[in-house]
Amino acid sequence: MSARRKRTHKRAAAQVSSPASPWWLRAPALAVTLVICAGTAAVRLRLAGVPLERDEGEYAYAGQLILQGIPTYHLAYNMKFPGTYYAYSLFLAVFGQTPSGIHTGLLLMNLATAVVLFFVGRRLLGEFGGAIAASTFAVMSLDRWILGVFAHATHFVLLPTLLALLLLLRAVDTRRAAGFVGAGVLLGIAVLMKQQAIFLLLFGMAFALAGVRANEGKWAPALKHTALVAAGAVVVFAVLCGVLAQQGVLQRFWFWTFQYASAYVAEVPLRDAWSPLVFAWNVITQANLPIWSFGAFGAAILWLGRWSAQARLFVTGLLLASFLAVCPGFYFREHYFILLLPAAGLCAGVGAVWIERLLARRVSAPLARAGALLVVLAAIAAYVANEGTYLFSMDTRELSRSRYGGNPFVEAPEIARHIQQQTGPDDPVAVLGSEPEIYFYAQRKSATGYIYTYALMEPQPYAARMQAEMIQEITAMHPKYLVFAAVATSWQTRRTSDTTILRWADRYTDTCYEVVGLADIYSPAQSAVLWYAELTGYQPRSKNLIYTFVRKSDAPCAVAP
Repeated sequence: MSARRKRTHKRAAAQVSSPASPWWLRAPALAVTLVICAGTAAVRLRLAGVPLERDEGEYAYAGQLILQGIPTYHLAYNMKFPGTYYAYSLFLAVFGQTPSGIHTGLLLMNLATAVVLFFVGRRLLGEFGGAIAASTFAVMSLDRWILGVFAHATHFVLLPTLLALLLLLRAVDTRRAAGFVGAGVLLGIAVLMKQQAIFLLLFGMAFALAGVRANEGKWAPALKHTALVAAGAVVVFAVLCGVLAQQGVLQRFWFWTFQYASAYVAEVPLRDAWSPLVFAWNVITQANLPIWSFGAFGAAILWLGRWSAQARLFVTGLLLASFLAVCPGFYFREHYFILLLPAAGLCAGVGAVWIERLLARRVSAPLARAGALLVVLAAIAAYVANEGTYLFSMDTRELSRSRYGGNPFVEAPEIARHIQQQTGPDDPVAVLGSEPEIYFYAQRKSATGYIYTYALMEPQPYAARMQAEMIQEITAMHPKYLVFAAVATSWQTRRTSDTTILRWADRYTDTCYEVVGLADIYSPAQSAVLWYAELTGYQPRSKNLIYTFVRKSDAPCAVAP
């Protein structure tokens, strides 16, 4: 080891809590971490049956198709990379094709993420800092306002990212090529889970560059090892493209995930970004602002106190990259902020370690650690007090309504069950609207690849073409059952939207179908699902309506757009 590296390691070791602290000093923080993680797991398990929402329905349907040997993008079009589809297929295969199975998989993945974050934090901040990082992450990722109990793709980004960064922390010291390549592969997998993780890949490359440069004092080895990270990620993407080409869906994948996705993220101009950011921030912090505030305190202390250069670079860089990953398109949806939680946990760890150091000047080491731990527990206790109903007694239906209001996620299983009972396994179904969870529950294939209709209403150059294609696909299949979601959030129609497909849908259903079911969601807590004779004389009480149609005849039936 060079003299420069020895000095670097010596400074770093002097600025973090030692992992080799006596057991009686380490035990309380670790015990609290275990209790907190077990508690969050218990809440997740209690709420595992919460109805799927739209994104979960998309992933579950795509995962279901994968298990049937049907390639991604063949019967389900979307702009997202397919990593989360494959992860869902694994959950469905192992835990069953139910919401509980999916959320049980999420539970285990969340615990694994907390464990890896502990090891990352321990390497940077010591064992106490790692324990605080894992604990705060476990609590923050459970929060309903950030949609933490729903299996969004942002959850799936975190585990491979943190594993990659842990590998990088070790590889920067050992300079083993396998560590850099392995980190690149894991970061490439994170990007496959959600495209926004490209910023985390760039952070990994920047950290490798800066870390090796700091240890070696030369640019050549730094650039070499950074290139190994990039190569690992490129291999992942190349393998994906090869698989999709072999399956015959590469062209469609490219259109949806690059051409359309580029138009999608360009819809909101920078000047309009501030308002949705503030709105989302107010939503996600309404129950756990003390924890977020403690993390912000730690982020400031990172630059005001004495810390190793590596810790500063890593935590600050991860925080910046995570925020950039939240920003594409300037939509700032609540679950995007899940990407910030590992960095927020590490910042909380920084704050706790700093308080411990401050108190240690005046009291014994055990009391100093206990004092710092109490500050963190006070912030967590405030969250528990704010969200006691959600954490301990709220049922799954109420949870879905509390976050998604009049969306038809509670009613979707009953609609799908009826369709499943009235159709055969090979009968396609069409849903006009963005309710892919119905396909998953019914275990029926879609008559059209357009399982979302948002893109059709957006001011983007492919909207008219997409509408025509969806109309053609449905007309060609003329499915036995058709569902029309007359729910504003299922379409997100705008003043400037092309409503050709909506006008066609009215004529097509009037001509070729008859209504056999109606779901009326007339308050956030109340709804009615009616079938056949129950519809006679019924007057809808809301504008949130889901119609179920059956075709009048097996003969082809076409209506011009």
